[in-house]
Formats: sequence, C-alpha cells, structure tokens
Amino acid sequence: MTRKILTRAPHREVGVINAAWLLNHPVEHESHLERRFVVAALACPVVKDIIHQPLTLSLTGGEKPERYTPDFKVVFNDGGSAIVEVKPEVFLQKHDEKLKRAERLLRADGQRFLVITDTLIDSQALAARALLLMRYGRLRFTDEEAMECLQTMRRVCDGNSSVKTLVAQGLSEPLVWNLVARHKCRVPVDFTVDAEQTVFVDPVQGDNHDYFKSWFGIEAR
Repeated sequence: MTRKILTRAPHREVGVINAAWLLNHPVEHESHLERRFVVAALACPVVKDIIHQPLTLSLTGGEKPERYTPDFKVVFNDGGSAIVEVKPEVFLQKHDEKLKRAERLLRADGQRFLVITDTLIDSQALAARALLLMRYGRLRFTDEEAMECLQTMRRVCDGNSSVKTLVAQGLSEPLVWNLVARHKCRVPVDFTVDAEQTVFVDPVQGDNHDYFKSWFGIEAR
C-alpha cells in the first residue's frame, strides 16, 4: 500500500489518525481541534465511520455564491449520519450566515448538520479521556480472547458491571478497555478510565444521532 503524504499548509496542523481497531481507513485532520474531535468521536459507541471532507456545497443566498466543504461526515451504527463542522467558538459569529446556509441546503437534501466547537470537544476533558481510551484500542488481542471476554461479561453482568468486578472474575482489564474502544461494549459520556467505571454490555437504544449529540453535550431541540 502506498503511503499517503500530507502537506502542511500555513497555520494548519495536517495529519491522520489511524484507528485500525475500529475503522478500515485513516481519518485526516487539518488542525489540533479537528484531531481532538476525531479522538472524542471515536470513543462514542454509536459511531461506525468518520469521513474527512465528505462533500463540497455550492452556497447561494449570500452576498455572493461560494463553495463550502464541511469537515467531517459521521456515520452511525443505525444507518444514520451527520455532516459535522468543527469550529472554534470564537469564530462562530463570523461564519454564522454561511453555516446557516449550509444547514438549510443539507436539510433540504435530507442530511443532518452539526457544528461542534472547541468548548464542546474539551468540555469536562472529553477529548483527553477519549485519548486514554484510544491507547487501549491500539492493543492487540486475538479474536478468541475477545469473544471469551465478551461471553464472560454477558454471563456475570446484569446489563452492566464495574471494571473492578470484571477483573475480580478473572478478566483482563486492558482487554475490557480494548473492547470498549472497539465498541463491543460501552461506557457513558462521563466515563473515567479506571477500575470503578461501569461498563455496559447492551447496545445503545434509540436514535444514534441524538446519542452522538448528547456525547458532546449538545441539547436536543
């Protein structure tokens, strides 16, 4: 496979995140903020895929027509998706009209649009906690080890159990966290990567888009 070379534009932090435990392709980002968004989104148990710069829109209705490329498309386990713009909150007012035009155009096409700011991404250290989880995702275990661990979790859990209790049953703590990172089981948005954390073995119920919004602290409207 040919290695993809990314060039650095002025004032931009260009890079990729390789989340091979969850996705079959790398995810590009063009800023530190975009990187933190991807890390936080990968930890969300309803996320199936993240695509960088998925489309370009021709926006009309402003002072002049312009082209706009949103940052990401996030695909959910229930088949839904959302187009996401990642933006520092300080710049929202400056881009407000353009983002509203983009939202109207996407909504008319049946697509949902979210603007996620640095305040949401860094709220309660979400990105930092998700980065700890990512480190467990990079660990390697066999399919047999993972299957045996999941079977034991379902047997000893009544829907949920603390990591400490699972370890007391003979399970590997790194493997439990690896399964969380791979979305084979899950933790709530206020999770902490420690032995007291409760892990849930049942999948998320309801609209995945709404759950994703709640992951970033976006209130339903």
